[in-house]
Amino acid sequence: MSASRAHGGLCGQNEMLVELAIKDFAIIEGLKIHFSAGLNIFTGETGAGKSIIMDAISLILGDRASSEIIRLGRDEAQVEALFDLGPQKGSALESVLNEAGIPFSDDLVIKRVVQRTGRNRIYINGSLATLVTLTEVGRHLIDIYGQSEHQSLTRPEEHVEILDGFGGLGNLRVHMSACYREFSGARKELDSLLQTNRESAGRREFLEFQSKELSDAAIQTGEEERLKREKERLRNSEKIRLAASQAEEGIYSGSGSVVERLGSMVKALKDVSALDDRLSPTVEALQASLYQIEDGGAFLRDYAGSIEADPEGLELIEMRLDTINRLKKKHSATTIDELLAKAAAIEKDLFGIVDFDAALKGLEARLISAREKALEAAKNLSDARVAAAKIFERKMEAELASLGFKGSVFETSIATEAGADETIRLTERGGDRVSFLISTNPGEGIKPLARIASGGELSRIMLAMKSVAASGRVASLIFDEIDTGVGGAMAQVVGLKLKEVSAGHQVICITHLPQIAAFAQRHFSVEKKPTADGRTVSAVVELAGESDKIEQISRMLGGLKVTDTTRKHAVELVETAQRLASNIHGKNGANGRKKQA
Repeated sequence: MSASRAHGGLCGQNEMLVELAIKDFAIIEGLKIHFSAGLNIFTGETGAGKSIIMDAISLILGDRASSEIIRLGRDEAQVEALFDLGPQKGSALESVLNEAGIPFSDDLVIKRVVQRTGRNRIYINGSLATLVTLTEVGRHLIDIYGQSEHQSLTRPEEHVEILDGFGGLGNLRVHMSACYREFSGARKELDSLLQTNRESAGRREFLEFQSKELSDAAIQTGEEERLKREKERLRNSEKIRLAASQAEEGIYSGSGSVVERLGSMVKALKDVSALDDRLSPTVEALQASLYQIEDGGAFLRDYAGSIEADPEGLELIEMRLDTINRLKKKHSATTIDELLAKAAAIEKDLFGIVDFDAALKGLEARLISAREKALEAAKNLSDARVAAAKIFERKMEAELASLGFKGSVFETSIATEAGADETIRLTERGGDRVSFLISTNPGEGIKPLARIASGGELSRIMLAMKSVAASGRVASLIFDEIDTGVGGAMAQVVGLKLKEVSAGHQVICITHLPQIAAFAQRHFSVEKKPTADGRTVSAVVELAGESDKIEQISRMLGGLKVTDTTRKHAVELVETAQRLASNIHGKNGANGRKKQA
């Protein structure tokens, strides 16, 4: 898989999806798609396989896999994607890759293999990776917005993330999270200490008994091994004495002993060594050996005489070993070192109970300090949210107006959450509950997004929000049939907005509407085709020429029967889209020149 760097002059873009290869995935037998910057449009009949392509991309981003996705008759399915990361050096994505031990480069290749046996493998730049790592990497690559995204859009708990992302409050969030963790940790320690103290009355007595028992035992490292050796010696004392006596007699005191015979040999050799001095060194060596053997025999004589049966000593050793084994079993220890470690832990626990008052004062002071820091961090974050919300509201109302919501009102509610004790309830996200409210028509009351009934309205609100809030975040966006419920002139407005968003992001969009497809910078047709064996596969064809695009849009307008009228209408749609798109580029260029000035 090789990178094709057709960025198309995408302004401000970081990473983008360059190529997607799919093999034996659902009804896709083998497929390779090359993407570009700007607006990539997929069209085709329902069931042709458009959603399967989105499922494959989701798999690359960390969705869980099932063997059900494998094409019938195949043992595994494969999805591979190539991303051009561009100038991402020092980014959060590079940090994620480094933490996973994956080298960073301008090109990123992700491959997933799903086997019918249940084994799934993930490769990132050729290195095996975990699903957790893939999910974290995918979070920095692409955002997917489909019908299911409507649900998250209506969840207030997601609104704070959108607002913070828009306001660039990442550093404040990191600081808030650190302060909260410190505060939460101190609170847990205090709760644990108080609970321990409540249980300490009986526990202290129990720990003191255990501590005294272990202390009185005075067990030492290596003692068990030494006692076992001494026990074996005492049990075999008669055997040891007999062996030493017999050895001493044979070496030293018995008739014909080694000392006696060797002494005679040394004397004889010493007498003749005067006749040949070459014998002298050997005689001296034998004489030295004789002395050593005599010393050994003398030692064995004394040693054998010292060996006596000691039943009392053996009994004491066995009692000591029984004590050690009993304590080991009682404290679930397998060695004396583990037992000594248990004794140290008991002493530490006992000290903690005894020193409760001092520990309580220290923790209470730490908790107060940590809470003050967390409250200050929450206030700073809340103030920044209020400031960001004002700008966000103005931009959202402007975007909504451009998408047909004339006179709409968009508000951000930022309320402080209180706990049971009526104090601010802090979390890692601060102390605010953020929710978006909207009135889509003049004169209507403002209400939460969750109460917007129309899927088409939610689609346009989502597109407006992405247009406002996505800058500076993930550069590749996928809109999966979010044009549901949109038609007529508004479809053209949605298409134009997608084109605007694609000026700063790579946009991949699945649509059934010709008014949106007319804005495509790169247009793909998804079709079902029969194979030689009578099965059905999904194929993707890029509509490279203008005539192919016109023909596809004509079919979207006219259905099975394409007439000259529908072709003429298709031409008008494409020309209008091109004219509107050129106005966008002209406006962006003017804004750029204004900023430079």
